[in-house]
Amino acid sequence: MAGKATDKKVLALIEEVKKRKQEIARAEKPNWKTNCSFSFIEGKQADSINLHVTNDVRQLVKIVAFLIGQEKVYQEATVILGVEAPTFSWNGSSVADWTADVKNRINKIQIEDKRRQLNELEGRLDKVISPELRAEMELEAITAALK
Repeated sequence: MAGKATDKKVLALIEEVKKRKQEIARAEKPNWKTNCSFSFIEGKQADSINLHVTNDVRQLVKIVAFLIGQEKVYQEATVILGVEAPTFSWNGSSVADWTADVKNRINKIQIEDKRRQLNELEGRLDKVISPELRAEMELEAITAALK
């Protein structure tokens, strides 16, 4: 009886590992919303940060903090001036789009660590699979391959 309960738990954990690996696969191919070339000086490309290649999470956090501050000041200025100005953007993209791209980049940076952890968990799960469950899983794999 204990073997069946353990097998159910192992199967549930294997499914969770598969689900997380699929999430990683999606994060590896993000849908970028900006041109991914950020500069703290609007319109200046010489000192830009390429979101595709930077690995500095602290710098990425600074980008979003900077944009939030700029947007807030912009909105305060419209109130003071009594004007209805266009929505705030930075180098042609909204704060929401920049934030989404920064999140995508941070996810990509963290993927390797997540992948390593999942591979380790998968190895540990493989050690506790009962021979019966292993045979059942192999039969399911063969059946799926033959379809």
